[in-house]
Amino acid sequence: MKVITLGTSGTIPTLFRNLPSVVLQREGEIFLFDCGEGTQIQIVKSGLGFGRIKGIFISHLHGDHVTGLPGLLMTLAQSGRKEPLQILGPKGLKRFIETIKSCLGFFGEYEILVNEIEEGIVYKGDGYWIESSRVDHNTFTLGYALIEEERSGKFMLKKVLSLGVQEGPLFRELQLGRDITLKDGRVVRSKDVLGPKRPGRKVAYAIDTRPCQKVIDLAKDADLLIHDGMFSDELEEDAHLKGHSTHSQAARIAKEASVKKLVLTHISSRYRNIANADLLKNAKEIFPNIVIAHDLMKFEIPVHKSV
Repeated sequence: MKVITLGTSGTIPTLFRNLPSVVLQREGEIFLFDCGEGTQIQIVKSGLGFGRIKGIFISHLHGDHVTGLPGLLMTLAQSGRKEPLQILGPKGLKRFIETIKSCLGFFGEYEILVNEIEEGIVYKGDGYWIESSRVDHNTFTLGYALIEEERSGKFMLKKVLSLGVQEGPLFRELQLGRDITLKDGRVVRSKDVLGPKRPGRKVAYAIDTRPCQKVIDLAKDADLLIHDGMFSDELEEDAHLKGHSTHSQAARIAKEASVKKLVLTHISSRYRNIANADLLKNAKEIFPNIVIAHDLMKFEIPVHKSV
């Protein structure tokens, strides 16, 4: 599993930061969270391509989170996409997509499936699901979390071979937790050749939000939390008025949620030198494993080891 921060600016793009968009890649499937202006160019720069995009999850309908959709949808049409594309987000999204299609003369062969959602499990895949939760912004805004199911334990290859199991389909059955019967009538139980089960991975996404309990609950025990980091600590009042978070407020959320790593994005255009050590000084005292993302930054989330 891999996360790429395509665009990390908030509200206004800069020469170095594009508008908000994050890619989550899991076993060949690509999910896009928000689609700010310039997203399709950032996808090209990332080397991911367009063909494997399974779904787009929109947090809210402020312009900096959706202005990349017209260009991306047209590019998918021009590239010959035929697989349906799911776009999920708050009420009003269907009207926005229909307006795009009408005004641009959309002629794609693929179907756009728009799902206006609220809170709960909004998408299910093979071995994982995506859930949403309302966060605290100045308009209806959703945070998201991709959560994997528990994984099977480590496959004990040497032991399996010693039991006379031939490499092939029977391996897969054991790995899926199913017992098998050999030609001589012996039963090989999957639990005898698999190590302890491993917890699945979890990535949470919550930007354009004040600090709130809903984000803590959504991000609980996440491997990676991508969180609003619009303002530095001295602008806490501005952050509250505009529906955003300071760096230290995000750090407290990460600590309370017991996440492993915190990535701040949606950074105000006023901050040009994010390498400035003082910018995160207070936040790191609260939660040390924190980073301010830049465009095209990559984060690998490895499979958990057995517990």
